[in-house]
Amino acid sequence: MRLLNVNSLRRCGANLCDDVLGYLVKTTSTVSTPAPPRRNLKGRRDDLSDILDFCQVLGVSLDRICLELIRYSRHNLPTQCRLPEQLALLQLLPVELLTQLEIPVLAFQETDDYDIHRARCTGTHRFRNQESRNDWVWVQARSEDMHGALRGRLLATLVALFNIRDCS
Repeated sequence: MRLLNVNSLRRCGANLCDDVLGYLVKTTSTVSTPAPPRRNLKGRRDDLSDILDFCQVLGVSLDRICLELIRYSRHNLPTQCRLPEQLALLQLLPVELLTQLEIPVLAFQETDDYDIHRARCTGTHRFRNQESRNDWVWVQARSEDMHGALRGRLLATLVALFNIRDCS
């Protein structure tokens, strides 16, 4: 608040002596916003170890998953971090399957308070002794400068959350 007062005093041309203005400037603290919390993946499942197991658990074609991983790697990862493009190497990479993503979202009309939204996915497994749970999420499919209400976003069900570790 003091920083705002010094600036408003300067704009108004207040007749304060230089010693007072110098003291106010010296004692003002800069306002720094805390770093927003990061997204966290939780709920590790231990029933798979590589991409081949991952495809069997989800019931998805190995060729389709490998092609999508290669496409994602080419378009989104820096050159030194890209996944191998040989299918034999790619299908043996270690995978972690997770069930929950915690997403920090700014609280309504707050500047430094975050609410945690949890997106869950269980695939075909049951969630708390009930049917499987695959939450609905918004996916950025195109650039945000598109026209229209959705601005390039699409609604989709979250089927799997996973980490791939490239050991090379």
